[in-house]
Amino acid sequence: MMVLMAVTLCAESTAGIGRGLDSLRNTGATPCRRGWFRYPQFAHSLYADMHPNFVRLDIPYATNRPVYDWGNHTNAPYRWQTMGVFGINLPIWCGNLKDSTYALAVTMALSANIWMDLFDFRTSPIVDVDYRIGLPTATFLHRVRKGFLRNYSVQWSPFKHESTHIGDELQIRVIDRGYALRRVNVSYNYTEFVFTINEAEDRYAENHCIRLGLMLLWHGGWFNMDPDAGDASIVDPNGTEFVPYFKRNPWELYLQYQYQSPTSKHGFQGVASVEVRNRECYGYDLSVLATDNPKRLQKDRRVFTYNIFLGARYNTPNYDGYFSRFALGLRVYHGNCPYGQFRSIANYSQVGVCMMFE
Repeated sequence: MMVLMAVTLCAESTAGIGRGLDSLRNTGATPCRRGWFRYPQFAHSLYADMHPNFVRLDIPYATNRPVYDWGNHTNAPYRWQTMGVFGINLPIWCGNLKDSTYALAVTMALSANIWMDLFDFRTSPIVDVDYRIGLPTATFLHRVRKGFLRNYSVQWSPFKHESTHIGDELQIRVIDRGYALRRVNVSYNYTEFVFTINEAEDRYAENHCIRLGLMLLWHGGWFNMDPDAGDASIVDPNGTEFVPYFKRNPWELYLQYQYQSPTSKHGFQGVASVEVRNRECYGYDLSVLATDNPKRLQKDRRVFTYNIFLGARYNTPNYDGYFSRFALGLRVYHGNCPYGQFRSIANYSQVGVCMMFE
């Protein structure tokens, strides 16, 4: 559907286009044949996004919990962890419309988050893997260039799917420890709307970007419980498809801001990025033991999460495609745990080194 939209719009294009990304910004409409598989200058994740469409590696000092601590370091309230994100924003079509006042990008984002306990040197187990995939996403950009407002964009992802899985070694350890819940299936489909002010098309210039996003469940809930995977009676059913839609928490809302400084003559640029997100903290307690009597029931609730990145980026001269930028900085996160079935854990924090490749 998004591809057909791109074909319809670019079929009306008549003007030519020069070479490179600068020509894409400054010339007229892009002929259809020149827009296919072109790397887009906009429609990219900001650095405060926990599930970005680029490559990121976190080495944080994070809240420790027995339910995901494979090595059973239960006396340590915080431990070093390792989280990797392998994301890509596949280009389908990108180009200018009309007199280059407008632009359209059709992309498809894919990502996988991998949480590995590399600091448990016996086995370095995988704790959790999340992946996201969906139909193509359309982003429409209007270049305004009036004072503070350089442009604004509207993005629609009609269908995305996320699924999460805990590691095999952790799953075995959970069974050995006698927890009442061995695995909760966090798997859901959603549509996403994003409105952005000041997309950083020219990544070498100073820029203030503001982004507002909304995720809406298609149907069902954020998670469901297989009775064979534990005691389903201690799982709040509000997140499942068996509860009427209006009685769930079918939405997630976030606000992001990102500042980037002017680029130095050596290609370095300061970047600060902040996100505030309101989402559901899932309604189950993973720490309940099968032998507990009575067993605790944790109700689902809405919580705020805070994610901050502060660091520097190096921009490769004369190249603006994939892996042309490398960022290094400090990431601070606080809220519910953002990974897999552990999103039922509130008051999770992490601070540490973050590296990103765009």
